Amino acid sequence: MRRGVAKAARWGARVAAVMLVAVVGLGGSAGASVADEKPRSTAAYLADQLRKSPVHLSDQLPRTNPLSARPAFLKEAKRTGVPTYVLVLPGYGAGRDGLLAAVHDRLGKDGLYLLFGGDGGSPDTETFGVDVPARDAAMATTFELPYDAGTLDTFRHFVDVLRSGEATERADKAAAAGRAGEEPDKLYTSRTDRKNQGFLTGILLTGVPVLIVAVGWYVRRWRGGKGPGLRLLVPVAAAGALVIGVGAPLVFDDTRTTGDPVPTAADMAARTDRVARGLRADPVYLDPLAAGTLSPAQLGRLRERAKRLEVPVRLVVVPLDTADESAGDGELLAKRLHDRLGDDGDGVYVIADDSENGELEVVNHGAELDSAALHDATEDLRFGEGGESDAGVYQRLDEALRIVDRLPSAPAEGPYLEPMAAENPVTEDELPSLYAEDFVPGTLMGVVGALAALGVTAAGLGIARHIGPGVRSAATRASATGTGGASGSTDPQAPARPSTGWLRRTARRELDELNEEYEQLSGNLPDAARTRVWDHLDAATLLLDQEGDNRVDADADAPTLAAGLALIRTGRAVLAAGGGRHITSAGTRLCVLNPLHGPATATRKLKLPGESGGARSRPVCAGCRAALEERGTSTSGSRAAHIAGVVGARLLCLRDPGAARSAPHEPYHRVPGPLAAPQGTGRDAGPTADQIVRRVREQLGVH
Repeated sequence: MRRGVAKAARWGARVAAVMLVAVVGLGGSAGASVADEKPRSTAAYLADQLRKSPVHLSDQLPRTNPLSARPAFLKEAKRTGVPTYVLVLPGYGAGRDGLLAAVHDRLGKDGLYLLFGGDGGSPDTETFGVDVPARDAAMATTFELPYDAGTLDTFRHFVDVLRSGEATERADKAAAAGRAGEEPDKLYTSRTDRKNQGFLTGILLTGVPVLIVAVGWYVRRWRGGKGPGLRLLVPVAAAGALVIGVGAPLVFDDTRTTGDPVPTAADMAARTDRVARGLRADPVYLDPLAAGTLSPAQLGRLRERAKRLEVPVRLVVVPLDTADESAGDGELLAKRLHDRLGDDGDGVYVIADDSENGELEVVNHGAELDSAALHDATEDLRFGEGGESDAGVYQRLDEALRIVDRLPSAPAEGPYLEPMAAENPVTEDELPSLYAEDFVPGTLMGVVGALAALGVTAAGLGIARHIGPGVRSAATRASATGTGGASGSTDPQAPARPSTGWLRRTARRELDELNEEYEQLSGNLPDAARTRVWDHLDAATLLLDQEGDNRVDADADAPTLAAGLALIRTGRAVLAAGGGRHITSAGTRLCVLNPLHGPATATRKLKLPGESGGARSRPVCAGCRAALEERGTSTSGSRAAHIAGVVGARLLCLRDPGAARSAPHEPYHRVPGPLAAPQGTGRDAGPTADQIVRRVREQLGVH
């Protein structure tokens, strides 16, 4: 959770990267500043650390890359096959261009040099005297790993790519996928994911057993007492609940939101101990990797001014990072330092982030000053003068000392406000139980869903009871064949409940065919017919290829695809008829049951689902007409039931745009899109191709 926003932002930067995403930063580990020692350069300090070990982990990142994880990093470094030097530092590398080259110059050893930021992300790489595809491996790692990968995950993946022998190919492929907006699956379960998992588990744990018992009981009652009774249903439901309850934790088995190593108590205390040792020798502590923040002259002036004050003042310039022991809170770091120094540490603590725009905190821990007055007087220094980040670190530190010097003496006090404790580094990444948080709402939703399913079952069985066995058989044949039982039907293939994939594939194929046919046959058509075919082809292209890349849009929804396919098929019908009058005028009216059947050729009285009143004359295609005219029995009641069955089997039904795959299909005229019935109008006439053309052009602003 603590790194979600930062990682999401970094992933956005990955997609825009062209060569290498550098994640570098400032930080340091052991070492202390002393009064008579000039600050060493960042590169010199890092070179000293790499002489001790080829892997240097900053002690300022215990929450993500604790010092105790060094053996794991060393193991990966040895797998590269060449001398490898690894730096893991806080921050994201502002102004760190050329750092690895400078470290190499001072260390004087050839090899592969890697610089990681403290929160994952691909490394900065440099090679000296070794021939390995480090940049390609870093590029592939950038796009092949998801944003929740930690530093150790990233290093391990980088080495795998480096050793694969396909680093260049993988880099090109991954970069292309990144530019296309493709993202790899997450490695770990987030807290939000766990809530969703608990919600789903709750739904299944109650919904499935209730559904088994309720629907089984109702079906038995509907069949006149035949079928399994409660003595069988209840044990089956209980067994289902047991399987779900035991199986869910095995399926959703993640326990932490990240793969970062868990820090020890020593890891969490390492930087505090280091800074405290430095403060015992010098009232001004400059972090070893922040050497460029203050010049030697500025450092000397601050030291002399701090020593002249009547109250003890300790200045600390150090990187503040959410992954450090204080979670990036300067006030909390001041408290930890005071606790570590004990009674000898009473005084005013000034904690400054090492960046120009960083945080600055002034906290009183036992100095003879009014803590509230100190807090108010230094408020503007926290982020620069006047609340703006226009003052450098030195100017803000110098002003803080001047303010302390001007404040009158008062009884010794503690901080104006006690800082909030940082989250426990061991538990902050732990996932809650699957049966916590959203599990209970899920159980309630499971009962509601099961009862809703019971209602749907009851309604379906009620309709089946009224239709009767003979009509159910006819409807079943119509649904299976797509022809309503009519032999010799000529309507094109058009399932009543087409999938989005089928619509997209069919529209793509038939749009290409209509383009070819129009080029070949349009010259033989009358002007009116040629214009109508062009209007249908143009509107279908506008609707299906809104990106303008001569391809059916991959994100087009089912209603859009269906409308485009209906226009395509009507245009092809006009071409096939040679511009005949019945096609170019009345024939533009589409089949009311399924516009994908193309132009209507007749009218029949029928009633659409959900309508009130009696049957009305509607346009239908030849196939639907034949299906409606098929006579199952001679009675009028059976005739009406037969028509209702055919309508139910052949009526085009689609899912709402954006609906899940499990969502029910709805009659096409009720689904938002170009085929939807206009508000406030009847549906007697059904949709026409010309109406769809006008809607498309109005929607897209084309005239």
